[in-house]
Amino acid sequence: MNIMKTNEWLVIYGSGLILTLLALLYFTIIGYPLVNTTIETLNLRTPPIYMIPVFFTYGILLGEICWLWIKKERKKSYLLLIQCIIVGLIALTRYTLLIPFSGHAIILFFYLIHYLFIVDKKYLLRILIGFIILGITMFYKMFIWSDLFTFLLGGMVGAIISLIGIVYKIKNSSSRKMNIN
Repeated sequence: MNIMKTNEWLVIYGSGLILTLLALLYFTIIGYPLVNTTIETLNLRTPPIYMIPVFFTYGILLGEICWLWIKKERKKSYLLLIQCIIVGLIALTRYTLLIPFSGHAIILFFYLIHYLFIVDKKYLLRILIGFIILGITMFYKMFIWSDLFTFLLGGMVGAIISLIGIVYKIKNSSSRKMNIN
């Protein structure tokens, strides 16, 4: 593995690990929130296996922003930063204002669409991580808490935010084709 690839792994996965550890520390200190479904607040705390892994995917996205900045791909880094801020703020409103959509689903759908359709190179490990964490989220939302609505609504919000990157990619690739001709 060359030095650039090693550095990329350190920046991107290191960011994911750091954010995950910070989330673990935060929720260990303040406690895990109660489960809020579409219709009620359950007398259950969200378990760490549900609450913490999503921070790894969000950290990977933040690490990618840093890596794009290091590689001097400023437009891509700014675009992803804006999207991550939007995703983070909307997901945070779920946690603070109890709006009926899943913050986890917002992050995960955005994350997976980003790595499946927007990024040119396919990062199979990142995609696998996203699907594993999506599976955990789906399991809890659908089978433990019977809360399909917030999951689907959050997924739609994440997908809509992804449209920014998809439009940019289409616009950028069509302008490159025009420059070639």
